[in-house]
Amino acid sequence: EYEAGLLSSKSKQIHVADPLSPSILLGSLCSSCEADAGAGAPWAEPNIGITSASICPPDGRKVAVGCDDSAVRIFSLDRTSSKKNEGAGAASLGEPSMVLLGHKNGFPVFDVDWTRNGRTLLSAGGDGTVRLWDTQAVGPYGRLSNVSQQKGSSSSSSSGGATSASLSTVEVPGSKAEPLVEVGGAALAVYRGHAPGTPVWSVSSAPCGYYFATAGSDYTARIFATDRCTSVRVLSGHVSPNVNCVTWHPNCNYVVTASDDKTCRMWDIQTGRCVRLLSGSSRGLNLVRVSPSGRYAAGAGHDNVVRIWDLGNGRLVNELRPEQSPGQVEGSVQSIAFSSCGAALAVSGTNCVRIWDVRGAGNHLSNPDYFAATRGPSATSSISNGLQTLTNPLSEVEHARPGTRAPTKVFQTNNVSVLDLKYTKRNLLLAVGDY
Repeated sequence: EYEAGLLSSKSKQIHVADPLSPSILLGSLCSSCEADAGAGAPWAEPNIGITSASICPPDGRKVAVGCDDSAVRIFSLDRTSSKKNEGAGAASLGEPSMVLLGHKNGFPVFDVDWTRNGRTLLSAGGDGTVRLWDTQAVGPYGRLSNVSQQKGSSSSSSSGGATSASLSTVEVPGSKAEPLVEVGGAALAVYRGHAPGTPVWSVSSAPCGYYFATAGSDYTARIFATDRCTSVRVLSGHVSPNVNCVTWHPNCNYVVTASDDKTCRMWDIQTGRCVRLLSGSSRGLNLVRVSPSGRYAAGAGHDNVVRIWDLGNGRLVNELRPEQSPGQVEGSVQSIAFSSCGAALAVSGTNCVRIWDVRGAGNHLSNPDYFAATRGPSATSSISNGLQTLTNPLSEVEHARPGTRAPTKVFQTNNVSVLDLKYTKRNLLLAVGDY
């Protein structure tokens, strides 16, 4: 039990686990392996890389992976097999339980995102399309999501006790047997809207369902409805062609985008207008997430710095800068995730996962207690609009001063690039990365 810094002194939250000191489960995926890597390699297909990953809500038992061979592979944690010499907090994801084929021309799948029901999946590809998949598809021939490991061009299934006719299946190329999937049974829809010949970098499903947002390399983000194949809103305003990321505000009335033009923007989806310009970054931004309360947005880019903005006024209120050793190469942030209570922010880089305490992140220069705390211990509390600020909060506010924070926890990943992070409701931190 602890007191949340942004709540009143009488408000307390009880958690199954402290989000600032979580247990972490890191699953690793083999992105590629040499031809002579041996039979024990998870994938016996050389030169297939992983471009994106998404952990399935709510418990992370499935992981969807976008690959650079135009395929989407789905791994199930229930099917994993432990490897020798792996720590208690590590999981090895072996053969994919499903391979979804549909994106064209050999372009990579740049982003994948599960919908809130944990059943349907969105994928964004370099072919300029977004595809909706049903990972538990049931058709006239029975259940299609159970795939076999046997080679062949047909399979049979039963529905209601009757055996069906043979189904046409597709065998994924490889030097050893891959799962056979009924491709047409799982693909529900194909969406187009971005400029022809341009890739779609990011896709995000709305928390309320029915809608999703995309970001591409044509200066725009777009809003789609699942029952229409073209966009219903075009969000135009970034001055760089690459809009790298899009995410939803919890109230579903806004989306926030990150771009190479060094800004994030918040958009009203009803009008399509930009209502907040979030600036202050020295480099392009490739990630953005909104806190569960909807008050803050965290954005990150290639300078390894996470910036936090107050969405109420668009002001940059904090910067999270990890310490770097002399001569250390500056990396980039791969993924960020807020805890369900909003008290913690998990940030993954190229070699570790850091947990930051973001309570009180809004104690910026406009807070009168900030000046009092920096001038000495004589500060007093103040009450404004019925909200009491911290009394003499020297340690708290100093901790919140831009650039002075330090992570509460650091988990080393042995140079594994973590592609996705997700807190469960019990504050278990799930992470998945390439091998």
